[in-house]
Amino acid sequence: LAFVVIVIGGIGSIRGAFVGALIVGLVDTLGRSSMNDLLRLFMSAPSARAAGAALSSMLIYLVMAIVLFVRPEGLLPAKGRA
Repeated sequence: LAFVVIVIGGIGSIRGAFVGALIVGLVDTLGRSSMNDLLRLFMSAPSARAAGAALSSMLIYLVMAIVLFVRPEGLLPAKGRA
């Protein structure tokens, strides 16, 4: 998880690591709280609980992939690296 935070924020950037940690925390918390409700629209409650936990954990890595696609150097790269 620490690697994901550093990659999202930008390797070598303290501010980037802080921003990355905030983003990962928000995505994880919001995913865990709302994924079950969202999946319950499409499947039974026990299935939604089981799938919701797995999918909410995957959201963090999906965010990392999107950040790497859009900004390969991270959101706030270290000075001199961009």
